[in-house]
Amino acid sequence: MSREKMVCIEWEDAAYSAGYYNKKEPERFEPVFTRTVGHLVKIQKKSIIVGMDRFYEDGKITDDRHLGTIPKKMIRRIIYLEGKDNGI
Repeated sequence: MSREKMVCIEWEDAAYSAGYYNKKEPERFEPVFTRTVGHLVKIQKKSIIVGMDRFYEDGKITDDRHLGTIPKKMIRRIIYLEGKDNGI
């Protein structure tokens, strides 16, 4: 298989509240720190696509599923993950 990249993306996600603004709890109305881990599918001009599942045929990538698109402006850090074969 070709060298694939697994990533952990740390980013600030948007938040939503259906209730009224509570001045005593302003932290409830802040963006939410989020980590997304998965297969790096594509880096685009304005976003990064990460997939949860990856499919193969004859050792080659055929498809990705359960994709997340994260706007680059929301990303705080990208950590490239290194895997080790544990012999299972």
